[in-house]
Amino acid sequence: MESLKDHFAKKNTPEKIDFLQPSFFNVVEKSSEKELNTLLQKIVLDSSENTYVQKLALERLMDLIFLDKLKPRHALSILIDNWDSIELSLNTLRIKSLYYLYDYEEEEVIKIYEQYLSSEESELVAEAFFHLGLVNMQLGMASKDKNISLNALEKSKLEFTRASLAIENRSDAILMSKIIGLTINVFNSITSRLRESLKEICEILFTIESYSFNFKNGPYYIGFYRVLNSLVNIAEQKPLTWLDFRTGLSSLFKEYASIKDQEIKDRLSLSHLSNSFSEKLKSDFFQPFFALNFSAEKSRITARLGELPLDSPETTFLQDLLALIDTDSKKKITVETLIKQLKLLFPLVSDPTLEELEERYSDENIETKLFKIYKDLSKPSLTQVDDHILRSCLLMQSNRNYYGNYSEDDRNTFIASMLESAGYLVKDQTRRSRTETGKSAGEIDILIQDSEYYPISIIEALNLESVNRSYIITHINKIFTYDANGLSDNYILVYANVKKFGVFYKNYLDFVEAHDFEYPLVDLREDSVLQYTEIRKFTIVHNRNEKKVNIHHVLINLSDSGSEK
Repeated sequence: MESLKDHFAKKNTPEKIDFLQPSFFNVVEKSSEKELNTLLQKIVLDSSENTYVQKLALERLMDLIFLDKLKPRHALSILIDNWDSIELSLNTLRIKSLYYLYDYEEEEVIKIYEQYLSSEESELVAEAFFHLGLVNMQLGMASKDKNISLNALEKSKLEFTRASLAIENRSDAILMSKIIGLTINVFNSITSRLRESLKEICEILFTIESYSFNFKNGPYYIGFYRVLNSLVNIAEQKPLTWLDFRTGLSSLFKEYASIKDQEIKDRLSLSHLSNSFSEKLKSDFFQPFFALNFSAEKSRITARLGELPLDSPETTFLQDLLALIDTDSKKKITVETLIKQLKLLFPLVSDPTLEELEERYSDENIETKLFKIYKDLSKPSLTQVDDHILRSCLLMQSNRNYYGNYSEDDRNTFIASMLESAGYLVKDQTRRSRTETGKSAGEIDILIQDSEYYPISIIEALNLESVNRSYIITHINKIFTYDANGLSDNYILVYANVKKFGVFYKNYLDFVEAHDFEYPLVDLREDSVLQYTEIRKFTIVHNRNEKKVNIHHVLINLSDSGSEK
């Protein structure tokens, strides 16, 4: 079989350009990490290749690192170990790319930047000064030592100023120079021009946004400005304390990191991503800059600590996580301790869910993995919905009021209330999509949404006293009918008022397994973890337009006459 590298080599220049743009991410999904690295390394380092093709290849290399399809070491090998290009645009892109990888090779990246300062190309000099300024800004905002922080910020301001002097139209360097200058003045309690400086920064931000067609960044710049304003307030309203100021610096760097993160997402959105990569990009937890930048992640933790009560379990966990990240910390924290704290923080999360998250982030370093697990668990998401639905069913089952011939709607209201108390946005009997006949909008029992109003899952529930086949299939078909988005996980809740629950469960499972669905059944899995006799669960995997989707069937014994197996 022809290799990806050989396949690319047969193309002419226009075909190569096209290959590295719209169709590239379709190729990515079918290629191994080794094939992709080999191809992109060959293109970027081939001095006989068209420069624009090389530039596109380097951009795609960084895109794949942001998307976690390639590892940072693949880019470091190209950008540090094997680089020999003298082409201006390629070297400019090299400087920008190395900034994202700074945490992995700090000394080497600084050495390369300093080498560019003696370049005859003013663009490279300006770019190198600007990114040295970013590195020192990062150091100044993340340091725990006041003197180190101030010295790094002073150096950063000088480097941003030199970047703006090296070449015209570096409005980003002028902006950063003024931001760092204001921060230093707050640091030194020089308050006479703080408000004037803040106004200047505001005007520059407005100018940048006015000439931009990307309005997504607006809220991020507003957040950045608000933190600057809060730093000014610290200086003006009370004596400067390092604790207050350091928290402000962490928040400032967190906002800066959010801006960079959005820039990366926008860049990736313009890369003609395939559907699966686009879905990954939409995820609230996919934050490429934070994933590559340890200081940004620490600033995010520090900023969150400032929002929490001192004696909360979440504060303890995050403080201990920071202690694990800080290699020089005197407080020795074990990974096992933090895992135990996670379980205490999120008692409704099952061991399988925790194991699934650990596996999801298995390629990350331990500190990043724990923080990502914490982030996933700290807000409503698909990750936890299974645990919360089962927990709600168990709570209802423990209340005898819901047994026997109880109203299906009232049972649904209980489930919806439990999910709302867990932080989900829940719509009960929402009018959504079309009915089974396609004539008008119909009702689903429960729609679960995350905090951003994105749908997570649909629940369809039914009261059963026997395996009523037509009634069961009508409700299952409603899931497919109303789920216009093709959600990955939906639920059927069966409130069973039967004498022989074990027999009922087996008959129900056998019937559903044998039924010919609109979307074919490709697998059936019984839940072997759920250790209860009066509540059972199995999952049917359906093939919906060449994608696997799950319908989880949860059967709850609510018989008021006692259960016979």
